[in-house]
Amino acid sequence: MKKSVAIIVGGTGQFGLILAKKLLQKKYRVIITTRSLKKAKSKIKSNKNLIIKKLDIYKKNKIESLIIKSNPKIIFYFAGQSSPKNSFIKPKETYLSNYVGCKNFLDLILKNKLQCKFLNTSSCEVYGKIKEKLGLNTKKNPVNPYGFAKLKSYEITKLYREKYNLLTYNAIIFNTESILRKNEYLIPKICVAAIRAKKFGTKTEFGNLKIAREWNWCIEQCEYLLKFLEKKPQDFILSNGKLFKAKQMLKFAFGYFDLDYKNFILQNKKFFRKYDVEIKRSDFKKCLKRNSINRKTKIFGEKLVYTLIKYYLNEKKY
Repeated sequence: MKKSVAIIVGGTGQFGLILAKKLLQKKYRVIITTRSLKKAKSKIKSNKNLIIKKLDIYKKNKIESLIIKSNPKIIFYFAGQSSPKNSFIKPKETYLSNYVGCKNFLDLILKNKLQCKFLNTSSCEVYGKIKEKLGLNTKKNPVNPYGFAKLKSYEITKLYREKYNLLTYNAIIFNTESILRKNEYLIPKICVAAIRAKKFGTKTEFGNLKIAREWNWCIEQCEYLLKFLEKKPQDFILSNGKLFKAKQMLKFAFGYFDLDYKNFILQNKKFFRKYDVEIKRSDFKKCLKRNSINRKTKIFGEKLVYTLIKYYLNEKKY
């Protein structure tokens, strides 16, 4: 029996790598596309059912050749410049990679009448500065080029579902962590800061520590993302509803070593983001209830921080 094919576009980040593993367990043949074969091969273990392909998401002929030849059951779109901070430095790249690349796939699925599911990964950055719980119907008013590009890709993915009956999904993803996350992001940075404080007495500079987020664990996010894909095509929120302030996460991390974070943390205004939103809280339950999905979150808050610290210590990544 021929295996079902899944294409993960831009699949070398945390979501792509973890999803690939889960799809292989489900007996899929997985194709990961990337701009750099060398970097991809350094992250991915060889597997007879996992193929790495170099792909330019702006060349429609290359995309068309790939999807016709592989006839995928599902396509995940993870490509795109993904840093809100860097989107101010690279606004054009951010727009093209997140929106135009996504639209190219949608155009070619439509043109070739492929009956495959297409998942676009959107972001809570589409909302902007809103204090209320963030749901599908909450006004979307992004405050950075990344959020704007993600909103455009969200809208085009939804349009192609409603206008052309394509099997498209939008996942609005809230902050997500894993051992694959770069140390420049806040939660890994906090964990490494605690380790370095314990081992070397190092002090670390941070920006705004008043922010509060729902920090999710990527393995769990991928599990529930796949559950939504078993349902009818739709837009959905992907988060756990567990809100923590950055200062609480600092307490967890430094508390692991019985240290007071206040003795090792410096605040530097150069790390403050002009458009930072203080609180981002998701209205995630409505999407779960509508789809009869029961989410049980196991790794969050203190446990999430401890899991990362143990990994960094074991791998000496500090």
